[in-house]
Amino acid sequence: DPNLGDMDDLKELIAEAERIGMTVHAWIQCFYAGGKWINPIEKIDENTGRYKQEEFDRIIANANRYIDNFGVKGIHLDYIRFSGVGANAAYNNSYANGVTASGAVTEFCRQLREAMDERAEGVILSAAMMAEQNALRNYGQSPGLMGQYIDILMPMIYRYHSKGAYGVDWMKSMSRLFTEYTNAQVWAGITTYDYVYGTETVSGLSPEQIRSDAEVFLDTNCSGLVLFRYALGEFPDVNDLWK
Repeated sequence: DPNLGDMDDLKELIAEAERIGMTVHAWIQCFYAGGKWINPIEKIDENTGRYKQEEFDRIIANANRYIDNFGVKGIHLDYIRFSGVGANAAYNNSYANGVTASGAVTEFCRQLREAMDERAEGVILSAAMMAEQNALRNYGQSPGLMGQYIDILMPMIYRYHSKGAYGVDWMKSMSRLFTEYTNAQVWAGITTYDYVYGTETVSGLSPEQIRSDAEVFLDTNCSGLVLFRYALGEFPDVNDLWK
């Protein structure tokens, strides 16, 4: 929250980052807050729904504060989706009057793009994307539609999980779900750690493993890379990969 903490210290941190050639974007949560999912659609009756404009306005106001108060150069959208489970799954939020889950996600992206273009010149919008075959059905995320308004789509191609690891072919196929259906840039998101669900075991990856995972995407149409997350694993130098 930009209203918390010492604003002057944060402004100086951002200024220092820019002095050494780093560009700072603000990470914001969209349809998730306080540990709970926010459904951006209100059900009127069995055949009618409406987009919750008040939620759109709340998130856009938050983005505006980061631009106005801190001068960040971009806004990164996390939780820009439905939860994918139960009543808050995308497939349970479509109505005969044309209100749909993908429509809600896309309409928010359109409104944010418009607001940012009015607020400041050249604000970069990026979005965390679910790397799953059924992402549209479950989460309401359409790379083709969202890519009309979002500059960089960042599919979370997290290969490590409790049963081992997905292979290289899976990593490439997930990237193609985006690069073949959008004109936006696609930056592949990879983890810098192995996480075992259930035991909650987290172990950082070696720099050699992280770089090896990153190099997989050189053989795709991805434009960049996202390393998630800082302070886990030993970061290799990957700056040369997309020069």
